[in-house]
Amino acid sequence: MKNKTISMILCAIVLCCSCINDLDVTQKSSINASSMWQEESDFTAAMYGCCYSFRNAYKINLSYWGDFRSGIIGPGLGSFNANAHVNNVLTSSEGKGTNWSTLYTCINDCNVLLKHIDDISWSDQTKRNQIAANAYFLRAYCYFTIVRIWGDAPLMTAGIESDKDDVTPSRSDASLIYALIENDLTTAESLMPDSVKDCSIGNLGAINMLQAEYYLWCYQTRENDAAQLTAAETAVNKVLENSSYGLLDNYADVFDIKNKKNKEIIFCIHFQKETEEMTTFYDDYLIPTSKCPEDAYYIENDLIKTGSQDQWYSFSTTFQNLIKADEADTRAATSFTSYTIPETGNTYSWINKYPGEWEANVRYFTSDIPLYRFAEAILFKAEIELEKGGDALQWLNKVAKRAYGRDNYYTTELTSSQIREALLNERLKEFSAEGKSWYDYIRLGYAFIKIPSLVGRQNETNILLWPIASACFTDNPNIRQTVGYN
Repeated sequence: MKNKTISMILCAIVLCCSCINDLDVTQKSSINASSMWQEESDFTAAMYGCCYSFRNAYKINLSYWGDFRSGIIGPGLGSFNANAHVNNVLTSSEGKGTNWSTLYTCINDCNVLLKHIDDISWSDQTKRNQIAANAYFLRAYCYFTIVRIWGDAPLMTAGIESDKDDVTPSRSDASLIYALIENDLTTAESLMPDSVKDCSIGNLGAINMLQAEYYLWCYQTRENDAAQLTAAETAVNKVLENSSYGLLDNYADVFDIKNKKNKEIIFCIHFQKETEEMTTFYDDYLIPTSKCPEDAYYIENDLIKTGSQDQWYSFSTTFQNLIKADEADTRAATSFTSYTIPETGNTYSWINKYPGEWEANVRYFTSDIPLYRFAEAILFKAEIELEKGGDALQWLNKVAKRAYGRDNYYTTELTSSQIREALLNERLKEFSAEGKSWYDYIRLGYAFIKIPSLVGRQNETNILLWPIASACFTDNPNIRQTVGYN
């Protein structure tokens, strides 16, 4: 499929509308309403272009934004280069995770698509609605990330297609961004056909999960409005009642590359061998082949998961202790694995969730990255019931049963505060390396209690937000740094 790209600068962003199958660039001067938006297939291509730019935004930064500041990540075998994140001493000079450019690329792709969605007469209104719903959903997802990471931020909905368009927006109040997210999700839900089941693009289950997370976040961290808790419950109940989804019996099967897009996966970043590069950011979690050349047998037989890049990151010692605290926990080996070579005594350890596949002495990254799973719907329900004073344990124990292999792992003798801490711990272990821990600590109220580098720092201005990368100021003098950062 021919790639169609619209490029524009926003804070050093290249804003593109691209098709998923190739990356040829067409200059913006040749892309306009008369040349592009002619047929329904053009909008289908643009929809997958939005999905591609979404994947490009999250396939690396998901971990930086979601895990690195929470203390669960530590050094691997290489030179650790995330000390600023782990110690929560970020500055604008830190390039990892502080640049919002890829998020705005996806947002603009969605904006441009929505701008032109009714330029043609649609023979298939259902298809039109699916394409529009996907754009609203992805835009909401990106803005939800932006507002939680940076707070106030440029609010852009017009769609930039020309140098004549305004590319120097100032930061809008966060409340306006939250309002847009809510409206986009309402619109997306109203438009998305029930027939869309592909978990690698927007679908009703994914929209409902984002609604549940959005309303829970607003309830726990902003207004504490009972209506938001009700809205979160309404959204998550739709997922729990959807017969298409369910909890797999075996945790490891969720991440098995031979079992991708299984019934537990609601929304994911999808990778496939035929179209992907051999290495990605997640290769940094694996053992570099160069570190164990003498152990080729164990590499070739997949006993040691190796990649072509250096192992920059692993789980921190504290998190390893948490995830291995109960020997019955079946999630531990899937999430983090060690192997000792009998002949040499050499021990290798790595984050194990995304190993891809080893073929002809090459590691291919073919592991999907889940963004929403049915297990999270269950734990959202537990959180909602806890806030309502209901039976949170009923739901918490559904996930615990799979993990530990027994009923009623958590008992009714627990206090409300103990259940809340258990909920946090189960989320940390259940979604390890899935980019959720930072938000969980904040939403559940433990950021300044359990994240070692944040203890006692609750009075520092915007310490839970991020600085903006210095590169974003180059082409936009109207952007101001996050207050509290240099």
